Amino acid sequence: MDKLSVFISSVAQDSLTTLRMRTKQLLDNLGHEGIIFEESIMFTELDSVKTCLEYVKDSDMLILFIDTKAGSMISSEGKSVTHLEFLTAHEEGKKVLVYVNRQVVDEFFKLKNKLDEVNDLYFNNYRQFVNVVDTFETTYISDSYVLVLLYDLYQKGYYLNSFELGIDLDDQIKQHLSSIMKKSLRYLSIEKDIQRAMYHFSIYRDFYENSLRLVELIRNGKIVDARLLLSRLQNQMDRIVVEKKSKYQNEKITVLNPATAITLYSMESDEMVLVEYSGDVTAENIPLDNRDSYVVITATNPEYEEALFYNYDKNLFYFLFKVNTYVFCVHYPNDGEIIKEEYHDFVFNAILESKGYRYCFFLKKLMEG
Repeated sequence: MDKLSVFISSVAQDSLTTLRMRTKQLLDNLGHEGIIFEESIMFTELDSVKTCLEYVKDSDMLILFIDTKAGSMISSEGKSVTHLEFLTAHEEGKKVLVYVNRQVVDEFFKLKNKLDEVNDLYFNNYRQFVNVVDTFETTYISDSYVLVLLYDLYQKGYYLNSFELGIDLDDQIKQHLSSIMKKSLRYLSIEKDIQRAMYHFSIYRDFYENSLRLVELIRNGKIVDARLLLSRLQNQMDRIVVEKKSKYQNEKITVLNPATAITLYSMESDEMVLVEYSGDVTAENIPLDNRDSYVVITATNPEYEEALFYNYDKNLFYFLFKVNTYVFCVHYPNDGEIIKEEYHDFVFNAILESKGYRYCFFLKKLMEG
């Protein structure tokens, strides 16, 4: 079973050494994996900072201890190593717990308004912000960059838990871990609801984007670019699983492969005129007296708004729908054996419940006005 891995971050400051080691021991005793620079990291390349940041990315959580010193600075970044570790965890969406020496926290909040003023002046100039903060006089904080780090944490919404050196932090850390676990269990209890919501969000987002691409091709109920319209519509006609649903189980009947073609006809006087087509198909105008034509049957039967026909020889389903004087015909290859007529209604219903049909229905309403 995978363990919770926690990266313990802080500067290499003597006042924090015991705290780091004790926290690792606490995490290990609780069955987790505490990761510290001194013991846990195997350096596989010369760039030790890059290695540390990779460990942060691979960890599940970061515990950050802050005292009076900023630690090693990376001149090319203008940030300390500890700051980079935090930023990596933040950007990766890791849970971050921050513990700051009480005297450091107190001094930070005394200077908070002054930091706000400097930030307002140099909002888009980080290095200038750091340079100005470097001129601040501090009583307890040794390196003014600590203020920069704390300000960034505060601005990003992290709570600055305070601690006092020499006082056991075990109980506080355990309480925070327990709180995180409790919150995690709440989310686990609604995990299926969250996954379902994300699934529906993805569907609605795709529908919104793709429907806009159809809207631009319809003007006053008329098709502006028929070839492009059919191409975009065909792209939405995905694979469909056809099932016979009962109270206790779903029995798969067949699978319709993605549509291989769509044809578009318009009724004019004595024939159905081919307007355009998309995909692998040979099509032409059809006389209205051709009673074997699925297009003619659909166009001339007032009871048909949507219709489904099956060609046994080709093992191909034809789904048709009418809009004004137009008839759209979608070609769905059946992936399997010949489908008995008694199952055709199941195929029809599966198409009407499919993602592709949403776009057909939307297109109908769009063109009908």
